[in-house]
Amino acid sequence: MKKLSMCLWALALALGVSVVSLAEGEIITQDSSQNSGNITVGYSVGVNYTLTIPASVTFSDSEKEIQRSLQVSNVILNEGSSIVVNLSSLNNFKMTYRGGEIGYSLLVNATAAPAENDFTILTVKAGEPSGWVLLDFLTNLDKNNVVYTGNYTDTLTFTVSVK
Repeated sequence: MKKLSMCLWALALALGVSVVSLAEGEIITQDSSQNSGNITVGYSVGVNYTLTIPASVTFSDSEKEIQRSLQVSNVILNEGSSIVVNLSSLNNFKMTYRGGEIGYSLLVNATAAPAENDFTILTVKAGEPSGWVLLDFLTNLDKNNVVYTGNYTDTLTFTVSVK
């Protein structure tokens, strides 16, 4: 029994060496003409970024200006590429509810947002680790256009793309 166990162990060891040898790129033995070998060590890095957008903005009678920031961080891009963040409003920068509306405006880094509904608010180029913008939401809460009590809302969509 002891001999059988030793034979099985020797066979397993021999098979193990064979498997390891098959996995290697170069094999050097005492009979080889070379006494060194090379391997390549690498790591593949893909595009990476994190876009952090504000959770929400809620105006009140006492709070008619609200500041929030938008940030792109952990940026890794191909050379010559950029991350572009666009903003669009579902209701063209009006909070609506059952036929009534309350307008608001948006400043991006203290500059009035363009008149069009879909525009670029941030561009981060390859080689820049991050970027951010300050968003100022302003309203006059004109209650003359309010029809019903309720929650007047708009939906802003931030779209990120790599170009």
